[in-house]
This record gives sequence, structure tokens and C-alpha cells, in this order.
Amino acid sequence: MSAAAPDRERQEARGLSELLAEHVRRLEGDRVSLSDITNLLGTRSIMAWLLVLALPMVLPIPAPSVSVLFGVPLMIVSVQLMMGYRRAWLPATPARRSIARSDYAAIVDRMLPVMQRFERVVRPRAFWLVNDWTKVPIGLICFLLATIITLPIPLGHIAPGTAICMLALGLMERDGVLAGLGLLAAVLALVIITLASAGIVDALHHWLIA
Repeated sequence: MSAAAPDRERQEARGLSELLAEHVRRLEGDRVSLSDITNLLGTRSIMAWLLVLALPMVLPIPAPSVSVLFGVPLMIVSVQLMMGYRRAWLPATPARRSIARSDYAAIVDRMLPVMQRFERVVRPRAFWLVNDWTKVPIGLICFLLATIITLPIPLGHIAPGTAICMLALGLMERDGVLAGLGLLAAVLALVIITLASAGIVDALHHWLIA
């Protein structure tokens, strides 16, 4: 076994919160691209990518256009989950998209407490909800939620982002209970967005004909 292999294994065993915190400390450039984050995650499961991309949707992140920046890659990664990929892959164009180092540090700073709380409570259980067969329907649900995130709906990213986080972490840690709660959250998010969109359309209709 090469010397690099134990290093990769040690990195894979570390929690995402620890990995991201160290990444922020070691940053040298002025901007951080999605390809930089891809390299950081390495061969970590595709669910880690979903979690990292979806968690900023749940938090009040002080960065412009964050929904589109993370929503489009979320759609791409969700499709890969449906197709059975074990490692996330991003096309060159979205992979080159970047944000300022200070914005990235702020995002990670907001994410860390939430991730650390999650990491303390999740555990393997209810495996029938996190087997390989569930990746296809969960990937489809994540794709629908990610599509909603990219739409110009006021606060339309919070509920979908929460559901994706729960589904991703449930699959990653083989916690079927959390994945089940994520499915319920996904249904609730779709209902909320549908009702909110219908209300906006109805209000516009009455305003235009008034």
C-alpha cells in the first residue's frame, strides 16, 4: 500500500465539519471554486456533496446569488445519485464558478455548528430506508428540490434545502430514521412551495385585472 493511501483513508474518516474548518484555515487564494471543494471531498460519497451544497440554502448566508451558485450543481449531483455514481463529478463550467474567500469562510462558519450537531446525533439504523434501491427515488426528489432552489421564489430555498440536507446525511451515515424524516420534509417543502407559488400567481392575476 502506498504512503498516500493511509492519508486518504484518514481524510475519509474525518467528519465533514472538521474537514471544512481546516480547509478554510489553509486557504491561500482570494477566491474558492467548486472544483476546489470537489478536490477537498475527494472520494467521499456523493451524499457529502449534496450536504455541502444544500446546507447554505438553510442558513442566512451573506453571499449574493448563492441559490443559483449552489442550486445548479445540486441538480447535477442529484442526477448522479439517481444513476448510481459513487463520486460527484461537475462539468467544467460550473466547476470553475467561484466565490470570494471571505464569503466561503462565512458560509463554512455558519455551517459548522449545524453540521457538528448533526454529526453527534446521527447513527446507523433502519437500514431498509437507506439501501441502494432508495438512491433512485431520493435522487429524483433531490433533483426536484434543487430545481426549486434555483427559481426566483422568495425564501423558496429554505424548505427544499432542509429536506436535501436530511436526505443526504441520512444516506451518508446510513440513518434510515433521518432519511425518512427527510422524505417527509421533502413532501412538506413541495406542498409549501406549490401553495406559495399559487398564491403569488393569484395575487398577480388580481393586481393585473384590478
